[in-house]
Amino acid sequence: MTLIDQLVGKYNTISLIGMVKNAGKTTLLNELIDQAYWEEIVIGLTSIGYDGEKTDAVTNTPKPTIEVFPGTLVATAQSLLNRENLRYEVLEVTDLATVFGPIVIVRMRNHARVELIGPRSNYGIEKVSRIMKDWGAKLILIDGALDRVSSASPALADGVFLSTGAALSRDMNQVVNQTLHRINLLKLKKVTKHLSDFKVLKENNKIGIIDDEGQIDLIGLKTGINAGNELKNHLKSASKYIFFPGAVTYSTLKDVVDLTHGKVSVVVSDGSKLFVERDNYHELLAKGLRVVVLDEINLLGVSINPYSPKGYYFDSEILKQRLMDKLKNLEVMNVFES
Repeated sequence: MTLIDQLVGKYNTISLIGMVKNAGKTTLLNELIDQAYWEEIVIGLTSIGYDGEKTDAVTNTPKPTIEVFPGTLVATAQSLLNRENLRYEVLEVTDLATVFGPIVIVRMRNHARVELIGPRSNYGIEKVSRIMKDWGAKLILIDGALDRVSSASPALADGVFLSTGAALSRDMNQVVNQTLHRINLLKLKKVTKHLSDFKVLKENNKIGIIDDEGQIDLIGLKTGINAGNELKNHLKSASKYIFFPGAVTYSTLKDVVDLTHGKVSVVVSDGSKLFVERDNYHELLAKGLRVVVLDEINLLGVSINPYSPKGYYFDSEILKQRLMDKLKNLEVMNVFES
């Protein structure tokens, strides 16, 4: 059974994210697109951010192109489709704007390379996904962009694949350790108490402290950045949880640990909202940091790319095995060998 067969019928939306550029995310995406075409499965494609260009805008190195086939549904900015070699049928023009023009939903009529730019909001992704499903897509693939691990959010995707590889570091130990750290963050466990209260805070985009009795104390901040002084004014002996609806950095987590000595748990919307390096995270865990999530991320697997655009490479079997030894219940694949 192919990978696409394992996904269709079980999930509506799948997000692909990378630890770094050139980690093999686009190769995995193309493999899924290819499998879908040959098995006559209609899929929909969109992106968070801009992807599909011939040359990487960050590293200035050649990058894999996104290849589509007749019948593939694509949600992208209208001006990116204005090339002579593209043949397509416009299905819908949305009210979602980008700097490249409105996002349109099209059905491809030929085998071609496409550039993707999709909505940046949860609402926008949900909207184009729904439209493509209405036009017959059996599975929506969301191409996450550099540093946009937020596209792993369960608010956007039913399942997630993470790509990693040699482009992350010349040191295989670093690649393995950093990848496992990101996976640990993505797979943080769900909070078990006061779920309805946390959902209200999330919906209203509010930072709040919850005590033993479920009483909520709202914090007058939009983000947790440099929140130490404000948190200090609100924390009490009965405080049990601090909820952050958006991104949480090392400095915020350090403020919480310094103020509470591990007696108060940090709750975030999901594991994609945490931005903290491995060593800093372990330092805070040793001091008593506790982090849980409102919504768990469904990480389906990890793909590896043993080659770096800088010319060095790893033994793919060793890299794969080292990750598999730590990830007992998670599939690790090398799509370059599929």
